[in-house]
Amino acid sequence: MLRPTFLLLIVLASLAPSPMARADERVRVALLPVVVYSGEGREYLQKGMTDMLVSRLGRDPRLAVIPVEDASTATIDAEAARKTGLANNADFVVFGSFTRFGEGASLDLACASVHDTEREPRKIYVHASTMGALIPLLDGVADRTSFAVLGSAPAEAGVAAGPAAAAPDANAVQDQELQRRVESPEPSGPNLGTASKSAPGTESSEPGPPRRAPGLPSDRDADPVR
Repeated sequence: MLRPTFLLLIVLASLAPSPMARADERVRVALLPVVVYSGEGREYLQKGMTDMLVSRLGRDPRLAVIPVEDASTATIDAEAARKTGLANNADFVVFGSFTRFGEGASLDLACASVHDTEREPRKIYVHASTMGALIPLLDGVADRTSFAVLGSAPAEAGVAAGPAAAAPDANAVQDQELQRRVESPEPSGPNLGTASKSAPGTESSEPGPPRRAPGLPSDRDADPVR
């Protein structure tokens, strides 16, 4: 009588998920490098935007942010972004572009489910008349990304939890450095091109197309950094 019971316990134990597999229940979000449309400082802009978005998305304890460092994965195509997200074992992928137009700037992102290909990517964008005005809007971008992934924003939007509570000072230094480099960019290399855009900028943190200047630039725009 004991032997069948013992065997049953072994079978049930083998079917149960291991504690290690369930240790991290956060939703995994892959963040791709943005496609940059700007005449100068493109590589720095690409890395700077990634760093700022990672630090802000990382404040939500429900998300495990996976920054993808390979610049060749930068894309505005949802299918290509999903493939990269799948390769990084992510549940969602965030991708898009950053555009300088005159003194203004625009960040046009999309958040897509890696596995649910029938689900349309959620568009998230902000644009402003200056780079300095755009940076504070990134907190809202992070909150809207959390909402696109989880259906709700963090309980305290833009406020760090746990060990990340010391992050704001570091973020402020990072933000100021990026703004300084953007407003006084170093000369671009010989293969960076000179593409630029010019249009009046307006500030916005609401989703949707009204009064939007640039949109997601197409692959035909000159010499983007990918």
